[in-house]
Amino acid sequence: MRSKFYLLAFFSLLLISCEKENVALPETLLYAKRGENAGIYDQQGRFVILRGVNYNALGDYWQANPAVPTNKQYDEEDLKLMASYGVNCIRLLFSWSKLEPVRGQYNQEYISQLKTVIEAAAKYNIYVMLDMHQDAFSKFIFSTADENCQNPLNGWDGAPDWAVITDNQPTCMSSTGGVGGRESSRAVVHAWQNFWNNKNGIQDACVLAWKALVKETAQYANVVGYDLLNEPSLGYEPINIESDKLSKFYRKTINAIRVAEQEVNVFKHIMFFEMSVSWNGQGIPFIPAPEFTEDDNIVFAPHHYFESISYLLTIEQGLELLYGLSDAYKTATFIGEFGFFGNPAVDVEKYKRFAQKEDANFSSSTWWQWAQAPGDPHAISWDGTQFENTSMHLIELDKNGNFTGNKNEFYLNVLSRSRPNAIHGKPTKLISNPESGTMELQAKASEPGTTILWIPGKFGRPVISGVNILSSTQIDAHTGYLITVNVKENYTIKINF
Repeated sequence: MRSKFYLLAFFSLLLISCEKENVALPETLLYAKRGENAGIYDQQGRFVILRGVNYNALGDYWQANPAVPTNKQYDEEDLKLMASYGVNCIRLLFSWSKLEPVRGQYNQEYISQLKTVIEAAAKYNIYVMLDMHQDAFSKFIFSTADENCQNPLNGWDGAPDWAVITDNQPTCMSSTGGVGGRESSRAVVHAWQNFWNNKNGIQDACVLAWKALVKETAQYANVVGYDLLNEPSLGYEPINIESDKLSKFYRKTINAIRVAEQEVNVFKHIMFFEMSVSWNGQGIPFIPAPEFTEDDNIVFAPHHYFESISYLLTIEQGLELLYGLSDAYKTATFIGEFGFFGNPAVDVEKYKRFAQKEDANFSSSTWWQWAQAPGDPHAISWDGTQFENTSMHLIELDKNGNFTGNKNEFYLNVLSRSRPNAIHGKPTKLISNPESGTMELQAKASEPGTTILWIPGKFGRPVISGVNILSSTQIDAHTGYLITVNVKENYTIKINF
């Protein structure tokens, strides 16, 4: 099945939320392996599963209406609430436009804001992936009334204005319009082509911005790594040429980050890389070549929006395809974005199917997204007159961008299901039931070791059974349990209540 979808694609720590000071943070440095045992590992050699959310509090978005906020501002209470649902990783969005508003000058205030979130996340034992986020290239590309567009373009987020080179191409979208049509704007396509061509050195500047940010953040042990570029898009050239340029950009950026790490004498972080935004919507496989880098500390981090934005494939087929691509890259899979479903009461069944498949493949993921403010370009009309008053992702915000207190328990219950955080040996089976809290984990090991579990507390105190279990300890965590299980050889752990 995987090989079938792989061909189709090419040719068409242990971090548990805990607020109690007596719960010590384990060794947190994580790294990735490629090859037969591809995965994310901790310093004890345990296989790590990261599950969490995208967090956009520090994103720099186009604002259609000055009275309507584009995002929920950062609040440490967000991280505390995430931790209560067992979140052990956030994909922290940042904007190049805010990092480098003036060419060659990096915004220290903004960097300090990012550090504040990273430091607070560490308090709740949450890993942070830093994501250079963009959509439709930049917030500085948008339609104006005098263009008379049938389908005017919202501005979005990404590059600073000095890096936007559209050569006065029209901003109007194609007849598809909406979120799915934003990449069809000739101005957006033109800006991307100039980026891939490194016109005026703007791509080099992007790489240098990464280097500057890494020097400021790489010392934090809970910074798991860097997502090099969110949802890169196409220019005008054939796919093979564009993919080659994407490969070169990734390789250049990875090399620059490695130099930055050496200059500040810190450990090597995981490099997360993506395929294009065009795959989910249009089936265009704009991806780097499998051999684009020799760096072993990398993870394939695609996005999955099948049965939400796109119906090209089912949820299961989409995941099989992405796992097949990971096999081609010889890396672990981290689904950087997924979700964007409709009615939670109905579409929670889709999430359960996604969860079952990702558990079976021991993959990591971050849900899109923690919260969506009414002025977010996803939610507001081009002219700023219509917006979602109570846009709902995992928490609900009012028209002023403030948390209403309402939580999307349908999806949160699936996100917070029982799971291993760190697995001794090679995992072979994982089944977790979000409705009952029960879980079964099997793994192969040649010597004794410890496996760490997160179990939500709403089902009561867990009962542990299985095969080759030597002992276990439970720590009451933040609305759940952090369980250390001492195991030997090939073992099975079962959780019941």
